[in-house]
Amino acid sequence: MDASGVPIARWRFAATPDPSRRHDADVLTRARVLTITDRCWCCRSKVRGVVGVLVEMSAGRRFVAFADIAEALASSADPRTLAARGIGPLRHRDSPGIQGGYVANGCLECDALIGRLGLDDMLDEHLRNGGTYGQLDCGLSLELEIPATSNWLQRAA
Repeated sequence: MDASGVPIARWRFAATPDPSRRHDADVLTRARVLTITDRCWCCRSKVRGVVGVLVEMSAGRRFVAFADIAEALASSADPRTLAARGIGPLRHRDSPGIQGGYVANGCLECDALIGRLGLDDMLDEHLRNGGTYGQLDCGLSLELEIPATSNWLQRAA
C-alpha cells in the first residue's frame, strides 16, 4: 500500500486506468484468445472452442478461464472475426445441465452448443500432457474489461 492507503497494483495493464475511476474498477486490457480444436458433436465439422484468454501483466502472463470472462468476450468479439479463425458464435445458450443456461461456444457450421465442460476437460488434458497456454493462442487479441481486484487470475507458464 502507498501512503494514502490505496493498494499498489501488482501488475501493469495494457491500458492506462482513468484516474477518475475508483481503484478497484474494471480497466481495459489486451487479452489473447485461447482455443482448443475439436469435432462438433452434431455435424462432425472441425470447431475451435474458446477456453479462455491470456492477459499480459508485469508479473507475467495470466490465464483467465472462459467461464470467468465469457460475458465480456461475447460482447466484445466480432462474430466475423471469430468465424475467420474457425470459432463459432459466443452467445447465451440454454443447457439441460445448467438451469438458465450460460454463455457458450457454438459450432461454426450448425451453431450447436459446444459444451464448456468438454472444453475444460480437453484443456486439462492438454496441460497434463505438457502443453502450454501459449500453444492455444489462436492469434486473436481483444480489449477486455478485467476486474482490477480479480483474485481468480492464474499464472500461465
